[in-house]
Amino acid sequence: MAKKKYNFLDKLLLPIAVVFAIALILGTVAGSMDPRQHPIIAFFGLAYPYVLFINIIFLFWWCINKKWFFTLVTFLVMASGFKTLKATFAIGGDKGGVEKAENSIRMMTYNVHNFKLYGGKNDESVKEKMLKVVGDENPDIICFQEFYTRNKGNFDTIDSLKAILNTKYFYFVPTNKNNYEAYGLAIFTKYPIINTGKIPFVDGYNGNMSIYADLNISGKTLRVYNVHFQSISFQKQDYEYLDKVKGMNTELKPSKRILKMLKSAFLKRSGQVDLMKNEMASCTTPYLIAGDFNDTPASYVVTQITAGLNNAFIKKGSGLGKTYNGKFPNFQIDYIATSKELEVLNYNITEAKLSDHFPVRSDLRFIP
Repeated sequence: MAKKKYNFLDKLLLPIAVVFAIALILGTVAGSMDPRQHPIIAFFGLAYPYVLFINIIFLFWWCINKKWFFTLVTFLVMASGFKTLKATFAIGGDKGGVEKAENSIRMMTYNVHNFKLYGGKNDESVKEKMLKVVGDENPDIICFQEFYTRNKGNFDTIDSLKAILNTKYFYFVPTNKNNYEAYGLAIFTKYPIINTGKIPFVDGYNGNMSIYADLNISGKTLRVYNVHFQSISFQKQDYEYLDKVKGMNTELKPSKRILKMLKSAFLKRSGQVDLMKNEMASCTTPYLIAGDFNDTPASYVVTQITAGLNNAFIKKGSGLGKTYNGKFPNFQIDYIATSKELEVLNYNITEAKLSDHFPVRSDLRFIP
């Protein structure tokens, strides 16, 4: 009597595997699907790393149980999204060293969360630790998001950074300020600044925008875009709910609220991508874009902004490239990407658990 080809467990797992295979395909195409036309697909892009992991488990399961057809189909589904896979998970890479590579430009981006410990208040010791991280990396150019400074005293972070980096060149655009303190985006550099500008995403106050500075580097002009794309803007109750989710204690109403906030952020970031793509297309010099994109490598935002550029993580990163230190389960949301005139030499994430972001650093070099 012939053996049954598929047992009960196989028949139970197969529909689940099909669902996750479809979810992986949708996550793969999310980068080319504008959330303004396809908002649901954007969620699959956000979930891509988790769905990928589940498909890998199925791949091994079918292989171990010698279900070769299912093994092949699962492998082909994963392989069809190789570009997204490569943007999400890198192998090998080069972290570089303490000293930057010869004839290179050390670039860094850091969302410093107002120089506060994640979930905490302004604390001078935390600020000093963040500044030490910057000093240890000693970047030639650094982009800050959620940059905070006071006009005088120990929290005059502008003066502190000028001393640490031994430079007088910086460009700071406050998005909120008073006579005592200011908050916004900043670029500090060891190279002379010959031009600056800002790209507001909305009229009036908003912490999400972009600024740029044109730098004179040994006679060559490099434009540096510092960008902070739309945040999800979770409140304290949202993070408390996420803690409950981890404990499998969920409620419907907060879930709907979080989904609405995610959708709103997807839609706003899509419009911001249009603004930045137009701006970058008009740039006549070599350039780089860095900052807090607030989205994953599979997303529409990251895929569209880095299209045609050298994504530093893809070129020289390794692993999942996690840059987020907060409660929401994002992985890589901070990026450095350059125009083709620049070569990426290395890529490193400093896992300093201070802000809700880790600083990202990459050494770059003009291609002769």
